[in-house]
Amino acid sequence: MLALEGAAAADLRIALALASRFDPAAFLVAVDGGIDTWRAIRRRPDLFVGDLDSARQAPRGIPSRIYPVDKSFSDFSGALDEAWKHHARVVVIAGLLGGRLDHEWANLLEVGAAAPRFAGLLAPSARGLLAVTTAGLSAQTTVGRLVSVFALGGGAKVTLRGTRWLLSKKRLTPGSLGLSNIATGTVTLDVHEGVAGLVFPVASARS
Repeated sequence: MLALEGAAAADLRIALALASRFDPAAFLVAVDGGIDTWRAIRRRPDLFVGDLDSARQAPRGIPSRIYPVDKSFSDFSGALDEAWKHHARVVVIAGLLGGRLDHEWANLLEVGAAAPRFAGLLAPSARGLLAVTTAGLSAQTTVGRLVSVFALGGGAKVTLRGTRWLLSKKRLTPGSLGLSNIATGTVTLDVHEGVAGLVFPVASARS
């Protein structure tokens, strides 16, 4: 699992709890300034990656991949490459959203591009959960909880069950179609083509 710069300590704890469901010995990565959050919760990551533009210095005693500042990819992109090299199937990410606006957009685009390499990418936080997949998933949640599904990249064909409004091999293009559905039980998403993001927001608005 990955901790990005700006990840809140509370969100990292949420992410760790989720990652442990898939692997109690999950491989832990600090992405540049994310090392500060690992230190804040007194956990030692297995790997540090970054160009040191937001970390004070490379951590001692931890294997590190130091990138040049003048590069054509983000530290997060490099961290996803490292997760793939370590044969990760599911990647849990703390701090995906909530940072600098352009970084937030880049992070969303990166998870969409990386999705074909993994079974899924999960970004839990106090704001909710984002799950990105090219295959699908099932999620147990409370009845009445908001859930949205979106196409990432060029589009997706999906089937969605366990919601008030069902989708059957529906083709989605990037946009608001799929916004603000409501769970009626276990939510099941099948992705027949493309990349889809399933979002469980913590919010009261249903617009």
